[in-house]
Amino acid sequence: MVTPKKKSTLNVMAPETLPDRPILAAHTYESVGEGYSLDNVGVSFTSAKGKKNTYKAPTGDSDVAATIRDYVLIRSRYDLPYADKRAKQWDVLPQAVETSNRILANVRYQHTFDSDPSIGTVESDIIAAVLNEGNPPKQVFLAAMSHIGTVAYEELCAKITDPDIKNALYASSNEVLEMMYGYHRLAKRLPMLNDPQAHRRRWAVKWWKDYVQNINALAGNSSKEAQERRSESKRKGQKPTSARSYPKREDLLGNWEQLVVAKPELSINHTGKLGRRTIANDSGREPRFISRMVTDPDRRIFSRKTRALGGVVVIDASGSMQLSEEDLDRLLKCSTGATVVMYSGGHNDPRIPNTWVVARKGRMVRTLPDVPGNNCVDGPALIYGASLRERSSQPLIWVSDGEVTGARGNSSPENLRKDIEWIKRKYRVQQVMDVPQAEKLMKRLQGGKR
Repeated sequence: MVTPKKKSTLNVMAPETLPDRPILAAHTYESVGEGYSLDNVGVSFTSAKGKKNTYKAPTGDSDVAATIRDYVLIRSRYDLPYADKRAKQWDVLPQAVETSNRILANVRYQHTFDSDPSIGTVESDIIAAVLNEGNPPKQVFLAAMSHIGTVAYEELCAKITDPDIKNALYASSNEVLEMMYGYHRLAKRLPMLNDPQAHRRRWAVKWWKDYVQNINALAGNSSKEAQERRSESKRKGQKPTSARSYPKREDLLGNWEQLVVAKPELSINHTGKLGRRTIANDSGREPRFISRMVTDPDRRIFSRKTRALGGVVVIDASGSMQLSEEDLDRLLKCSTGATVVMYSGGHNDPRIPNTWVVARKGRMVRTLPDVPGNNCVDGPALIYGASLRERSSQPLIWVSDGEVTGARGNSSPENLRKDIEWIKRKYRVQQVMDVPQAEKLMKRLQGGKR
């Protein structure tokens, strides 16, 4: 007697071979594409009869592809369906439901296959980089927490440089795993969503609700604590790594406050393309300047981008500008690729900084300095900013309403204004009055739209 050959399951997801899930409207599945890490595969459940649930999983014969297919198979069996509906009912982020599904899948995979699904299938560098930039939003914590219970989570925590964020991630993991295996025993209770008995399914939905809301709250608390620490750091002011007092310049007419420059630690990437321009070219892929077919003898209808020039942005952080912390953050981010200097005086003390270099050579500060709120040093700060240009062709941008003041005491407004006009001519200063104008100018210098 010939034994029938077993049907090959190679490259086949086949979740429809699983037992029915009473909570689902449909029990058949179809593929909607391939994914090559645990972060971009999954299952979507339909609530419409006659339609199929969908899944995304890789084909191929590799061990990694097989691991990811098995992981999606687990998710098709144990995920809480209709995530958007549940998120709205329970007042949580949809990402919180996804993270909750992922954590349960991590646990169930290890129970089923006795191995870790994250080995060779997860890349955590991007999440780690965002967490290390400071002030991470709630969604980033949720993305990180989706790896709880795996080797990838341990590797992610090892890449975090902020000890407070690292501790928050470890605390979240301990809390979730305690819920899974400890007092709530959720690893056994959550799968009861598939129980044939309706009253058990109702209990499972209640446990799922508490579980998802706890995940949402853990991520929210971690994000809130990070934001509060950042705000507290700003209120106290960032301790400069170095500060230098510059003597008053004899070529200035006004009685400016003595320039005292601080250089805080620049711990975050600030790379960009300030000063990059789009110019006409005689070769390329797609024509951009069709009118040049008629107007340009060389018919340069294509375009190319020039090298980034870099430059210096000098920001007036005095009270008259009424810049919030959010405004200063926006100015710092839209000036990527430039050296950024902030100034605000009022102490009139050569030991206390009134000018700060907050971005330089592709790096920027983690937290902005606390400033006194007056002007007092506009002219010397502009001249100092000009000295930071690597070459004279680089732009020097001044973000200020133009209301300048000098040191306390006898300061002639007329002499201060004469100094500013002379500085603007000598160093070719481009002045913008507020944040929207600055953003528009930065976009133009970066080759963006006007």
